[in-house]
Amino acid sequence: MWLSSLLIVLLVFLVPFPVSLLNLEYLDPTKLQTVVPAHVQKRAALHIIRRYSKKVYVEIDHLWFYNLRDSFNIKTTDGFLIIKASTGVAAVWAFNYYLKKYCKSQIEWQTQNINIPSVLPFADETVIANDRFRYYQNACTVSYSFVWWNINDWKKHIEWMALNGINLTLAPVAQEAIWARIYSKLGIPKKEIDKHFTGPAFLTWLRGGNIHGWGGPLPTSWHKLQSQIQLIVIDTFLNLGIVPILPAFNGHVPVAFSRLYPNETFYTVKPWSNFGFDYCCGLFVNPLSHMFTKLGIMFLEEMGGIPGCHLYTSNPFNDVILSDFNTELAVNTAEAIFTTLTEFDPRAVWVVQNSMFDNKWPNQRVEAFLDVVPNGRILILDLQSERLPKYYILNMYYGQPFIWCMLHNFGGTLGMFGNMVTINKDVYEVRSQANSTMIGIGLTPEGINQNYVVYDLMLESAWRKSPVEDLNAWVADYAERRYGCKANEAWEFLLKSVYSYEGFGKIDGSYITTKKPSFNYSPWAWYNSTDLYQALNNLLFVNNSVCDSQGYRYDVVDLTRQLLQYKIEQIFLKLVNDLNTSKFQETVEMFLDAFDDMAMILATDSNFLATNWFQKARDLGNTTEEADLFEQNAWKQITTWGPNGQRNDYACKQWSEMVAFYYRPGWAKFLYDTIKARNRNRESTKQPAKVKLRPVYNTKNVLLRGKRQKSPYGMAQRLYYKWRSIPGLQDLRVFTAVNTVEPKTAKGGDYYEADYVMDN
Repeated sequence: MWLSSLLIVLLVFLVPFPVSLLNLEYLDPTKLQTVVPAHVQKRAALHIIRRYSKKVYVEIDHLWFYNLRDSFNIKTTDGFLIIKASTGVAAVWAFNYYLKKYCKSQIEWQTQNINIPSVLPFADETVIANDRFRYYQNACTVSYSFVWWNINDWKKHIEWMALNGINLTLAPVAQEAIWARIYSKLGIPKKEIDKHFTGPAFLTWLRGGNIHGWGGPLPTSWHKLQSQIQLIVIDTFLNLGIVPILPAFNGHVPVAFSRLYPNETFYTVKPWSNFGFDYCCGLFVNPLSHMFTKLGIMFLEEMGGIPGCHLYTSNPFNDVILSDFNTELAVNTAEAIFTTLTEFDPRAVWVVQNSMFDNKWPNQRVEAFLDVVPNGRILILDLQSERLPKYYILNMYYGQPFIWCMLHNFGGTLGMFGNMVTINKDVYEVRSQANSTMIGIGLTPEGINQNYVVYDLMLESAWRKSPVEDLNAWVADYAERRYGCKANEAWEFLLKSVYSYEGFGKIDGSYITTKKPSFNYSPWAWYNSTDLYQALNNLLFVNNSVCDSQGYRYDVVDLTRQLLQYKIEQIFLKLVNDLNTSKFQETVEMFLDAFDDMAMILATDSNFLATNWFQKARDLGNTTEEADLFEQNAWKQITTWGPNGQRNDYACKQWSEMVAFYYRPGWAKFLYDTIKARNRNRESTKQPAKVKLRPVYNTKNVLLRGKRQKSPYGMAQRLYYKWRSIPGLQDLRVFTAVNTVEPKTAKGGDYYEADYVMDN
């Protein structure tokens, strides 16, 4: 903690801040959020609020913006709650604020606990947003979490967004339907278009130019459904006063363009994540060519202008490297994108993720890239401010506005983790800097449905005027809202353990449980196991008699899973130590037994079933062929990702069926083959032959067996007693300030290992 604070202080004083005034004329919420009149926003807000209570009146007046920020007033009168707000989204936000603060209620992604008394608690309070914007979404979220959603799923999630005051977000779907029409008009045959499009689970990386074709093609029915969803989603956003960010052209085109336009200059995208030429290395249009602007305008016109919508996202260099890339090309691209946007929409503002600046861009290149756009006409998402902020190193983005974002999650993986101390401090410090160009806060996880407590704290920074003084008290209050009962002690231990990470190392959700089997790992943690056990002990045995909410059941399962995840890593260390001893087979059985127990406890809560993921994918298919294609996409994304294990297990999921039918069989095959190899070669120093492993898994197993089992409480208690004290296990090494992705392992001793190849 002290190291990151020192770094920030040094950067603040050593780097000169821009002296130019920030021009926010085009980022004015009083215009952007009021495209739809107040009476329509009122109706949309009440549609959400009255699902929870009929005793609420709402008044919307756009004149109630305070210094260009949303505001609301809540007041109880004659048994009713009166909400006065600047926009529809502010009114719904006000209602949720009342639920949390006055009714001890909680509405989350997966669970809710609503406790509205018959006599409404008294309230008379005005809240003013700290910033212009509360942003939500990562370019990857649509692939890792939203990909199989139908319109009802989207509507439910937009409701959650409104309840939490989100007023700026991506409208990310249906882009391929537009491009399919454009490519056809330009003369590209349907066969080549189909070969270009990836499957649904990989569209984020098609759009970014990273890959093409993998998991495809896209059925016509997909284009039709996504287009319908996009129209309804944007309409719902506007009716609530939420500002949608529309997609725009970023320069990437199919390889067929080099044949159609032989006289044009194209840059080649270098291979990404070891993808072969069948799926990599698309083309990037020369930004100095008229074709760049032409394609950009064609896309925007085909999408259709939406009155009042002036924010557009285009990320030309997200995790991609072009041939002959240099500062001049970067600057020319920025100029071409902005020119395209403003030719179509004179009030356009370009929204970018700062992740493109991570690919070893020198600061001078970033400055030149941003300077070519007029001040206030580009908005930067500082994507991972809680761990790797760029705003100081890049001198407050050289005077351009940015949003302080919490990324937190990679690939939609599971695993209890968070750095609550940092997010409770840094966002307030940056906001108060004299020359800060921060104009909002944001949530930018690659995947949702995990660790909600961290997001709840981050969302409160949108209205809190200063950091939470006592985080122990805050998490206790959070638990009471989530459970409907007190769980102070359990959450004190969670706060000081899994939610206490303050290092620089990337926590990507990849643990021994889900890793490709090998002995070449060195698991570590940032907390002590005793705190984890104390948390589960308090949760199970102190509050079980009075707690029975969705959130409580979820946390009993998740915390037991976390304990077993930790236990598996402890046993892994023992496996390595026991390799050349007679204890090895006994340790192998203990290791696999922990997998069995994890699969069982996860099966007690439907939120931890892979069935949901695969069934949702199949449900979007109009034919058996389409359903099979979508199922394969769903399977590939959460296992090998690429055709040959590129990004293997990046989006791994600790779901019951995956643990039982994929991760455990993989480890079992690897370990039993190691035993056989060791027995055959006990006197030999040669490595055994490679073992090719096909996972003992298919999605039919999931769909048939993936049903919620009995209540988690009794099972969790039995597992707690079974695993809390196992002789011979050592705690994981504790790292609190890690500068590398993961400590490297030195393989020690002579032992035999079965080489492992995952083949789908």
